[in-house]
Amino acid sequence: MNLEKWDTSQNVSNFNAKSITPSGFFGDSDKNIVEVENFITEEEQSILLEFMKKNSSFDDIPTEYNENGTLIYDDRPWANRVATTEQLLKNGAHDIIEILNNIVGRFKPIIENFFEVECFATGPALVRWPVGARQEPHADKELHEGPDAGTPNSFPWYDIGTVFYINDDYQGGELYFPKQGIEFKPKARAGYFFPGDLNYIHGVRPITSGCRYTSPYFWTIDVLPEKFNGPKDF
Repeated sequence: MNLEKWDTSQNVSNFNAKSITPSGFFGDSDKNIVEVENFITEEEQSILLEFMKKNSSFDDIPTEYNENGTLIYDDRPWANRVATTEQLLKNGAHDIIEILNNIVGRFKPIIENFFEVECFATGPALVRWPVGARQEPHADKELHEGPDAGTPNSFPWYDIGTVFYINDDYQGGELYFPKQGIEFKPKARAGYFFPGDLNYIHGVRPITSGCRYTSPYFWTIDVLPEKFNGPKDF
């Protein structure tokens, strides 16, 4: 295999929104890692959990490399775990998409007010985390280590990350931010958000029992202030 030149023509990053937000624009304060408790209603939680426990239709997104041969998306950890809009539609899960869109629509003003921006969200996604599932420290929108640190990964428009947690009846699965020295087990029905750049590297500890269910969303900023006046207390 020729490692000197990589075909990046089919990378998902070529076909989606572009970011106008410079890396590090929001600083690196731990106050930009925000919890919103009890955001998902109990009814929404019940419907989503029932669907996720039964769902067997998942995405198949190929591994991607940049033009330098650096891995920018590894599909292996996500096999049989992620269902985005296309798969949900194939599964006829229109009611699930409606619930997820409603949740993120309610969340949008929180994001825009906190970061003083205007933005739009990615489509619905659901993720299952069975025993053994984990996620190594990473940044949502760019590579965070090695010679390509600070360059785009497969999702450079992921300016702000949001994760909604559907359940908490599992062991392990703590969310951690090495640079801020923060680690915690997310609360069921809560939403969490934080910037997507390399100042907010984060990971997930291995699941040791049970199954963790989440719904990640990402926000692309299309109106950015000249200067961020935060972080602010939430």
